[in-house]
Amino acid sequence: MLTRRAFTTSLASVGVTMLSVHRSTAQSLPTIRLGNAAGIIDPQLIFMTMGQHPKIDYYKQEGCALDIINMSGSGQTMQAIIAGHVETSSLAPIAYLPVFAKNPNVDVVYVYAWLRSPHWGVAVKPDSPIKSLQDLKGKNIGIRNKGDTGYFGAVGMLKEIGMDPDKDVEWISVDQGGPAGDALYRGRVDAMAFWDGGFARIETAGFKLRYLPNSPGMQQLFGQAYCIRRSDFKKNRDVYVRFFRAMAKSTVFAYADTDLAIKLHWDLYPETKPKGKSDQEAMADARVVVNSRRDKWMPAPWQSDKRFGAMNADEWRAQLKFLGLEGTVQNVDPIFSTDIIDDVNNFDRDKVLALVKTLST
Repeated sequence: MLTRRAFTTSLASVGVTMLSVHRSTAQSLPTIRLGNAAGIIDPQLIFMTMGQHPKIDYYKQEGCALDIINMSGSGQTMQAIIAGHVETSSLAPIAYLPVFAKNPNVDVVYVYAWLRSPHWGVAVKPDSPIKSLQDLKGKNIGIRNKGDTGYFGAVGMLKEIGMDPDKDVEWISVDQGGPAGDALYRGRVDAMAFWDGGFARIETAGFKLRYLPNSPGMQQLFGQAYCIRRSDFKKNRDVYVRFFRAMAKSTVFAYADTDLAIKLHWDLYPETKPKGKSDQEAMADARVVVNSRRDKWMPAPWQSDKRFGAMNADEWRAQLKFLGLEGTVQNVDPIFSTDIIDDVNNFDRDKVLALVKTLST
């Protein structure tokens, strides 16, 4: 049974769930509870959601189920994984590595990189005099919150160009979507530090943006990866293989026919389809959100490993260098594992594409 729970109780007020993999009593299938840092199950998640559709059933075919739990940023999802409230979440390395540097025994390991390129940046109004990151000194920067990927990414870039993110700029929480755009256009903030889907929602709310060039170090990084508890990995390896294989199949499907994947997503989550808009208008808005992200699902031209979920030690060392932690963390091996990647990619992509063709006609 598809669940759409909201994570409305703070982690401090609920008991720790010690189950390695939650089992759905309705389905008798191992259910992977996935913490969604974006806080909304909108079409940016089609790379995994549409695989649940009865016409597709990739998760069921793989003998597992997906349960998405909305959260309020990378900070909360990281706590949820460590505490055992979710089995997995997409967690930006730039948010996790400072934690790992202080506590290398933290019970987290990255296993599947689903966003192969960085997805965050800084934007301003089209007519803003700000032309570069260097021009942000002394300015107010709007963020969702300090647990959000956009904030962590901007902090890393400012450090890279020699600015002190704690002293040289002011961070102001402006929520997201329309309220964030309104804060920028009314002059409450001078710039916005968000991730691609967040920027897309601001633009679809009617607030046009101009994007500043990212810092050079960004080109060496990947964007987001799913992590799990290291203590669960071996005993539940087969479940994670099947879960991420279903996600990889869903990604192939969604990339091949984005409009169809959006429609299937809305079948599953009708509450996420915009109200008061025609189908054409709703689809146009959804395309803006998805198109800000979809190419990053795939390996970048400079990445030699084309397998879904792949990552390597050099990329992790680049993440450390970007954050100025290369002297603090000497060994990246405990941070990630590629143990399941071959098995995750063991599926027939042509069969997936054939289903896309069948359902689109």
